[in-house]
Amino acid sequence: MAESPAPPPPAAPAAAPTSTAVVVPTTFRDRLAQFKILEEKRLELIEELLIKLESTEARLAATELDLHSEQNVRRTLQAEVVEAKERENALAQKQARRPFVLVLIDGDAEGFMFHDKYITKRAQGGEALADELLLRLREYIRPLYEDADSLDIIVRIYSNLEGMANILVREGKVRNLGQLRACSTGFSTRVASFDWVDVGVGKEGTSTRKVKENLTFFTPNTHLRHLILALNPAAMPPTLLTTLPLPLSSVSLIESATLPADLTAIPALHFVKLPTLFVSPPPSPTPRSPRMHGRGGGGAQLQLSQQDDPDGGSTWLVIRPERSKSLAGGGARGRRGRSEDDDSSLSISIGPDNTVSVDSGRRRRVMG
Repeated sequence: MAESPAPPPPAAPAAAPTSTAVVVPTTFRDRLAQFKILEEKRLELIEELLIKLESTEARLAATELDLHSEQNVRRTLQAEVVEAKERENALAQKQARRPFVLVLIDGDAEGFMFHDKYITKRAQGGEALADELLLRLREYIRPLYEDADSLDIIVRIYSNLEGMANILVREGKVRNLGQLRACSTGFSTRVASFDWVDVGVGKEGTSTRKVKENLTFFTPNTHLRHLILALNPAAMPPTLLTTLPLPLSSVSLIESATLPADLTAIPALHFVKLPTLFVSPPPSPTPRSPRMHGRGGGGAQLQLSQQDDPDGGSTWLVIRPERSKSLAGGGARGRRGRSEDDDSSLSISIGPDNTVSVDSGRRRRVMG
């Protein structure tokens, strides 16, 4: 008997189809619910847009305020810049009207004594001094400033004329105070801006004080272009110059004697020498010997000296009579009439063993 064929394997179940169809509401209520959802989404979107709009408007308003503030600040700065330029131009024009160079001289300071050819020639000497000083100052400032020839030069000399005259009379350079006053008058009248001021007989350093007072008065002046100073270095500490309301590049020191290192080390400071005007002081000035006056009006000169001794120093006090004017004149009578007293002297010495020796030139006496 023939076998029947095997039945075919059962077919696999078909996969459920994916539903892509949109559910369409079929009733009015379903459709109303759907519209409510859409309305809520639309309201949320509008609310979000409104929030962003309000935030943007707030930022825009703040930015606008900042812009107005910046504009106001910029306009204020521009106005200040214009005003500052106008003030600067006005100040420059004001300074350009009468700029001047100020020269202050302490006539009583060591090293600032004028040459004899000026101070011994009365008014003519003073006029010559003014001419020479003006010439040398012009020569000095000409390389420093382009408009040097148009700058006014103001000179102030402060001196105790009586004290200066006493020294000059003792040295035989002038006969009396009137000659020196005539020199100062000639100096002051020669140039309108030159003055030689007599500070009178007062406390020591009056002329120095006058110079410092003028420094305080003139240096803040905007018309001052350059300062030239002749002052005793002992009365001129570096702080006096560094605290001036004037740049140090506009300050010059007249160098008659050697200036101390603390002054020469100041940067930007200028130095000028005027050898045709001032007499250089001696390197080691000797003290003036005191004089003793006798009955007849004659004088005696005292000299105190030190003599080396193998056992120690000896101090010598030498008293010499002052020669009379007739003998000092060098006449024939003076040359022939010299007496023994003219060369006599009295020497008193103190030895290392405290012995006192008195030698009058004729006799020598030793006292233990």
